[in-house]
Amino acid sequence: MADPSDTGSEVGDSDRQCATSSGTADRTAVVERLYDDIPFHRRHDLEVLSVTPDRATVRLPFDPGLVGNPDLDVLHGGVVSAVVDLTGAAVFVGGREAYTPTIDLRVNYLEAAGRDPLYATATVDRRGAGIGVASVEVESRDAVCATGTGVYKLTDD
Repeated sequence: MADPSDTGSEVGDSDRQCATSSGTADRTAVVERLYDDIPFHRRHDLEVLSVTPDRATVRLPFDPGLVGNPDLDVLHGGVVSAVVDLTGAAVFVGGREAYTPTIDLRVNYLEAAGRDPLYATATVDRRGAGIGVASVEVESRDAVCATGTGVYKLTDD
């Protein structure tokens, strides 16, 4: 996958301008602010690339400390799972302007994630009064390495 911060790529400047032009639709700054308070995100240099009411994209750079199999030099599956979860939640966090607990998470590991950054994109499948569901796709080395579905609580009670 091309670097989404490059102009003309999947989630580039033109997408940010489109989201920003609709006013409250661009929720990137809200999610960045909240996610910057989370030690795991800071420790691993998680980048929130874009968040709109229906989609979020994040980037996690490769870190040798996250390798789960040194013989293959691939990331630990728990790291991939965490990226699925935090990307799926980002769509709802942006709208609530508050953290959202995960109710359920399913991850499908399709191939090993190697030494390249992970790019994850979440799209909203369903948003109800109290529950939100997002599908997530994680790419590494221009290939989908995992997909997942997250279910998130959208109320404070």
